[in-house]
Amino acid sequence: MKEPLNIIPEPWKRTGILTIGGLLIGAGLADCMIAMKTFDLNQTARGLTIFSAGLTILVVMDNSKTQKQTEKLQNETQLRLERIEDKLNAIHQSHQITNSQYLEIKELVRQPHSEN
Repeated sequence: MKEPLNIIPEPWKRTGILTIGGLLIGAGLADCMIAMKTFDLNQTARGLTIFSAGLTILVVMDNSKTQKQTEKLQNETQLRLERIEDKLNAIHQSHQITNSQYLEIKELVRQPHSEN
């Protein structure tokens, strides 16, 4: 299945969504301020709902950004750990080879000299 064509670049999407969230917050506050003058409980509730929607959008966007940064950091850490593991395995193999060579030399030294 084909991936959908992205006409709008990612930074513009973020900016648009953040702008909408900010506008909703502003509109909600303005609605609440107007409701305070007229003591209209329904308008106050509507204003708080609009404000809440805008705030929710901004919080979700911030969490999304933080999650992407955390995933990137986890991937980088995983790569570093894999490189460290490879190096430790190489050191271990080298140590085993060195140890077997040491034992071989030790065995050769212990063997009695045979003169022909």
